[in-house]
Amino acid sequence: MSTMNEKRVLILWHGALYPSYRKPFWLLQTRWGWDVHLITAKRWTQCMPRKTTLQPAEAEPIHVHTPAAVAAWHGALYCCPTFPFLFNRIKPDLVFAIEEPFSIMGWLATYWCARHVPPIPSILYSYQNIAKPYPQPFRGMETFVLENSCRILVSETGVGRVLERKGYEGMWDVLGLGVDLDRFKYRAPRKQIDFFTLGYVGRLANEKGIQTLLWALMDLPDYVRLHLAGDGPARHRLETMARELGVYHRVAFRGAIAHDDLPAFYHEIDALVLPSVTTPGWKEQFGRVLIEAMACGRPVIGSDSGAIPEVLGEEGLIFPEKNVEELAKKIAFLYDDFHLQQTLSLRGRVRVEQQYSAERCAQKLNDHFIEVLSSACRD
Repeated sequence: MSTMNEKRVLILWHGALYPSYRKPFWLLQTRWGWDVHLITAKRWTQCMPRKTTLQPAEAEPIHVHTPAAVAAWHGALYCCPTFPFLFNRIKPDLVFAIEEPFSIMGWLATYWCARHVPPIPSILYSYQNIAKPYPQPFRGMETFVLENSCRILVSETGVGRVLERKGYEGMWDVLGLGVDLDRFKYRAPRKQIDFFTLGYVGRLANEKGIQTLLWALMDLPDYVRLHLAGDGPARHRLETMARELGVYHRVAFRGAIAHDDLPAFYHEIDALVLPSVTTPGWKEQFGRVLIEAMACGRPVIGSDSGAIPEVLGEEGLIFPEKNVEELAKKIAFLYDDFHLQQTLSLRGRVRVEQQYSAERCAQKLNDHFIEVLSSACRD
């Protein structure tokens, strides 16, 4: 184990596939002096029609481990069988797992920390904002994690309430995702003469509510256009629906866009819309595209599903999910008022800088890590 002056943290996150996602971990090492080891997936397929592969970065300042894994397509089943070997080789002072309490990797990290002599402090991060009952063995794994984690960080307040309903008595705290502001640069809105372009980024799936957006497009002038960046199981149905509604000529199905090209996409559009719809098994857990678009200076309209209102605060426009008329009104309200576009653009960027920057995320992580280690030392 390292000395306190050489604080070593082992981070587990199967989704750390892009350099911008890893930026908070880089800052933990370069700015706050942590020796950071990250275990992540080589590739991932969950919720996407094709594999997403780990993108390396030049002069990556942290140690990135990509061990062989099974079920690299499902958050709960994903597992690195060699994790115990890596754990013993790295000898961390602290483990931080961005894996759900009911997942195999969330349980494995917590179990391995708890069985160590002396125990290693462990922190988890959870997105699950619906109180789902899980079958065994996942229910037992979740109970073990809730009883043995030092604290749990959550993507939004609703996740913390779910943990409390499940009997968690420890500390939880909201930690927003971190945006790399060096990549997602601010650009002021442009007053459009010919077209007002709406954008959507993400999976083309029923729960993302894109059908609501297509219906709203019918009630809007012909110069309001829509660019859909993403792919997924609902694409064919959405294309068919756009044709039947007579708006297909106003919709561009752009397909999946490389992560490095997202800032350029945000700069092309005039506003981002995230019309997510709550289902019995899912509601919006954060919506990273919201803060990416705001970082790029784009006004954002979101439904009231899950975390969206909390993420946007007063710096975005909210409509009741599935409410086509209200969504159309919000869009019309926005394109008719260029001053409002400018105001939301500036306020959105400030909100991201203050709450969702990679720097802010790293700072909060550092504070939690220090508190947990200090408490462990006192115990």
